Amino acid sequence: MNTRNQRERMRQMATQRLVGRVQDILVGVGLTQADFNLGGGRTLHIPEVISVAEKPMRFTIRTLPDQIPDDFVKAAPRIAYALDVAEVHVDELGPSLIELRLVPKIRRSGG
Repeated sequence: MNTRNQRERMRQMATQRLVGRVQDILVGVGLTQADFNLGGGRTLHIPEVISVAEKPMRFTIRTLPDQIPDDFVKAAPRIAYALDVAEVHVDELGPSLIELRLVPKIRRSGG
């Protein structure tokens, strides 16, 4: 495998890890829904990260039924803290689609 393919593969793996982390955070802040049925027990539904873009870092998310963008706005400070960013902005893209836009912290060098 050449260097270019290796870099692309590593970038894809890092993106997959980041998507998993974001979905874990969504679980942690309570943006999930549980179903109970006799045959299968409990099923946990998680909003789905359907795309990731950089500069600025943002995630397109398919929300769950009955969720509204404001649910994510209310959780934004906790999501920002968990991702170690200054803020998370929530933009509505359409029915059942939102975008989480990350605002990085300004790092000041000591002196």
